[in-house]
Amino acid sequence: MKHRGSLLVLAYVLIYVLSAIPALGNEAPVWRCGNMYTNQPRADQSCESVTLSTREETQVPQPPRPATPTAASTSAGKAPAPRVDSLAQRERDGQAKDILNNELKRLTERCQAATQSTAQQRCAADQAALKRELSRLP
Repeated sequence: MKHRGSLLVLAYVLIYVLSAIPALGNEAPVWRCGNMYTNQPRADQSCESVTLSTREETQVPQPPRPATPTAASTSAGKAPAPRVDSLAQRERDGQAKDILNNELKRLTERCQAATQSTAQQRCAADQAALKRELSRLP
């Protein structure tokens, strides 16, 4: 009995494999009807037959690679940003800190006047964001 079951399984596998072989060579015709592709064109459409192969592979051409990477090509063709004097940078950081502190102060005043819970939640989130920004400054 054991052999009979395995023979039955082998027969099913063989039938499955053999039934797939005719499908490899027979490709259904494809029709182009305007901008639409179909395998069942309607009689009222003006369609033309298109030959498609499922076995063809599409390859996208690769762009040529440069022989040697240069400093300009590694920075995506952008010129390097000019260096800023440390004193000027500290001044800019101080201005940014002043602006953020002023925004936080105005926001705190607005949040005290907020009555709706959604407005209060929004104010709390905005305050947290401003405090994060302030903590990132030197």
